[in-house]
Amino acid sequence: MISFDALPGNAALKTALQKALADRFPQAVLLSGDDSAALAAWSDVLAAGILCESASSRPCGTCLSCRKVSEGVHPDLTVIDEGESELKVDLARRIKAENAIIPNDGARRVTVIRHAHNLNPMAQNALLKELEEPPAYAFFVLTAEQPDTLLQTVRSRCTKFALAPQGGDAPDDGEAVPLLAPYLEALAARREDRMMLAALALEKTPRRALLGVISVLQSALRDAIFAAKGLPQPPVEGALRAQTQALARAVSAARLLKLYDFLSVLTDRVSRNAAAAAVTCALTSDAYRICFL
Repeated sequence: MISFDALPGNAALKTALQKALADRFPQAVLLSGDDSAALAAWSDVLAAGILCESASSRPCGTCLSCRKVSEGVHPDLTVIDEGESELKVDLARRIKAENAIIPNDGARRVTVIRHAHNLNPMAQNALLKELEEPPAYAFFVLTAEQPDTLLQTVRSRCTKFALAPQGGDAPDDGEAVPLLAPYLEALAARREDRMMLAALALEKTPRRALLGVISVLQSALRDAIFAAKGLPQPPVEGALRAQTQALARAVSAARLLKLYDFLSVLTDRVSRNAAAAAVTCALTSDAYRICFL
């Protein structure tokens, strides 16, 4: 049965995605990680969740839509997997043409593009408008082992989620919140000294768990961005709602989005064994600069 329970680890990420699926799910998602097989499995479950007909937990794994996704026969799901081959502009044009057609079975159509980092610049540019202003029924799930090779214009149009490295796990919200609450409070208060103290506490977190903490931090920033834009979006990280609301009042949505993107860069650095001091510097001086200077 296709479900989040069948996927190993990444507890905080599962929670964030399940909460988003229960409400207003973003129409363009970039899922990154260093394991292509894991990314493929997660993209399948995510596509099933978007198309699921259940009124409760999604994907339910049992409705007709979920069964069709599991069997690879859902007419409103397109999965593009060309391995490590270059993805060219003709593919982007085909995707646009397919998404101009209303769904067959339900209210949504999903396009999964695996190894999206192999989209060449022309193909990425051809997809920009589709990612920014898709039809109301169209959803995109991009997976990338090398997300930083995608154009910034593409990355900025996607809501980003990152898998912990193979064999790693992310802490659940109960573990991440005490670490992140002081940091977010210091950031909203424009207190760089307190930001450093909070970041120093993160240095004690093992590298794989740190990736999970950063993922939770990105989810909190997403909540702050919606709040800053005045959009009625229930928070993904409800335990950090007070902190994200304060951050939304202190920092513009545009700057919060830049910080959100910067955390994707930081995730890549941590994955490549960045020194603890470098992570502290990034979460302190770099984050302060992005938000206030």
